[in-house]
Amino acid sequence: MKFRRGRPVTYYFGPFQLCLSAGRLTRDGQEVRLRPRAFHLLCHLVENRGRLVSKDEILKTLWPRTFASDDSLVQVLSDVRHALGPEAHCFITTVPRRGYRFDAPVSEDTDPPLSPMALAVPNTRYAPSGALRIAYQILGDGPIDLVHVPGWVSHVEYGWEEPSLAQFYRGLGKFSRLILFDKRGTGLSDRDAGLPDIQQRMDDVRAVMDAAESRRAVIFGWSEGVSMAISFAVTYPERTIALVLFGAFAKREWAPDYPWAPTPEQRKREFYDVLEREWGGPVGIEQIAPSRARDPAFRDWWGTYQRRSASPAAALALARMNTAIDVRDLLPKVGVSTLIMHRRYDRDVKLEEGRYIAERISGARFVEFDGEDHLPFSSDADSVLGCTEEFVRSLPLEQSNAAATAPVASTH
Repeated sequence: MKFRRGRPVTYYFGPFQLCLSAGRLTRDGQEVRLRPRAFHLLCHLVENRGRLVSKDEILKTLWPRTFASDDSLVQVLSDVRHALGPEAHCFITTVPRRGYRFDAPVSEDTDPPLSPMALAVPNTRYAPSGALRIAYQILGDGPIDLVHVPGWVSHVEYGWEEPSLAQFYRGLGKFSRLILFDKRGTGLSDRDAGLPDIQQRMDDVRAVMDAAESRRAVIFGWSEGVSMAISFAVTYPERTIALVLFGAFAKREWAPDYPWAPTPEQRKREFYDVLEREWGGPVGIEQIAPSRARDPAFRDWWGTYQRRSASPAAALALARMNTAIDVRDLLPKVGVSTLIMHRRYDRDVKLEEGRYIAERISGARFVEFDGEDHLPFSSDADSVLGCTEEFVRSLPLEQSNAAATAPVASTH
């Protein structure tokens, strides 16, 4: 990335503006979606405009720590050319068997100072948890640790390929030391682990915190990650500063005192059978992200994200395990400050389910947002980030510096 007196540059070519500080490409003021590696490739070519950039140089720039084939480069370059549209041939010249050159006229201007972590994708590390290894990443250097507990399945590296999720992670990392991880059996964590129970998965959170040298943290759980976050706060109160929950439910199947969840028959028909029949495509996107359901790039990413996160058999097994979890009895035992956020028209988890949890955790704050999406990052992520930041910054900082063995004082 090019800097001038410590400041990054915004480049202008044709109808495009390439802003390094924001990590964005725009065309006539409208954002053009680019995945992180495609964005970095375009930046490298523009910064070296007029010079033939060899394939080897690009491979080392985009994949500095891993091997990547020419096919990988061809795919990323194809993404760049697709984003630039019909004029792509006017900007990027291919020199057969040698490399590529950016040939269009470019003007530039300086941006405000850029934090070193603004565009960086963190390294993946591994935490030992018994005989298994749990993949995790650390982003940011804020004054308080925040552990992100994802939903049903995840992939810590491929998640960065979706701009809205990457921006969500970076937003959390601006005010915290963010710890991301894949649950056992998913993503880059060990998968040959059998069917994990909630205790094993909670212990994985503890193991990741130990590896990251995090004595205490805010636990941010969404969707299926909510049950893990709540269970962890009750089991390890000395390691938990506070809870942030989004799209929360207490159980996944109907009960007389919990009428919002589907019946076992509905769950089988609407979820298990669909998983067995359609795994590999963007399963469930109309329910969890209706605002993005017609976005071809997002649909493609979501299908690939799920495939990389779990095998078909593992996805079904994990779905059945998550369905069996019931944290209703744990809610009155939560003894830390809690923020619960929910979209008013969430198609996957009813608003009443979030209210149910808020009413049973002493002193919990409940916030409603407009919208239908169940994923926190797929629409109006700024509201989720803003509310989370306000809550986290309101927590006493001394809590994050207390010894891991010290009890957490209630802030209710």
